[in-house]
Amino acid sequence: MLKGFAYHGVNVSDLERSVAFYRDLLHMKVEETYEAAGDALAQATGLPGARQKVAMLGYTDTSGYHRLKLVQWLAPEGKQRFEARLNDLGASHADYCVEQVKQEYEALLAQGARFISPPVVPFPERPERSFTYLLDPDGIVSELHRRNPHHAHAVSDLDTAVAFYRDVLEMKLDCILEIRGKGIEQGTGFSGVYLHSGHMVIDTEEYVELHHYVTPAGKRSSGMKLCDVGRTHVAFDVDDVQKSYQDLQAKGVNFISRPVHLPAEAPGATMVYLIDPHEYLVELRSGPTS
Repeated sequence: MLKGFAYHGVNVSDLERSVAFYRDLLHMKVEETYEAAGDALAQATGLPGARQKVAMLGYTDTSGYHRLKLVQWLAPEGKQRFEARLNDLGASHADYCVEQVKQEYEALLAQGARFISPPVVPFPERPERSFTYLLDPDGIVSELHRRNPHHAHAVSDLDTAVAFYRDVLEMKLDCILEIRGKGIEQGTGFSGVYLHSGHMVIDTEEYVELHHYVTPAGKRSSGMKLCDVGRTHVAFDVDDVQKSYQDLQAKGVNFISRPVHLPAEAPGATMVYLIDPHEYLVELRSGPTS
């Protein structure tokens, strides 16, 4: 069903400030900026009078070209302060591949960037898998590491999450890891951390990580509205949005609306939002992406 990732979307409080952060510190290219409003956006989001400022950014690494969609909600205005921790439902982050994590960390630190911790190695036998969590101007997390880019969700029930992405969205379960120890404790800032991580892949090397924090357990509900700062979504390309919508609707998937075309985006692009079992927003789209 899924062809690949289209982009990772995140709501921010100040679009210009966030664009500067991802452009100047993470060296992403600004592809376009625009304002979105009107009946189609209201229908797609289920929010009457919806109005947004949007920026699309991208970057290239060894595995391809990857995109980020930054959204500032002008109306309705959501919660402007993001407070979710890594183990809370609603905590979702994008991951960026860098050649040398330590050098990138030091360079960003010198430019005033904030991190949860210095780079750490969660698996002593795999020192090349070092990572660090970077905080953007709103406190939203990004991960820097040497693996392929991916997207991570905190979940409260790993079996339920895996079943949805495997059986409903037809992704493949690559592996489930048990992670604990000093490295992950330092990296997350949690003491006594113990988590199960399920890796869901498409046919490509792109994947979604599902993190179930056994300890410490986070919030079991995000309580986040679609327009709140820090709300994220992952967009997937599909061949035919209408067919995917019909197939998934028959499986009982919860959608915000029927598929719509958003005039502010690429001509011919059609999209629809669904909600996964842990309240995460997933976008399906077909047609041009830029």
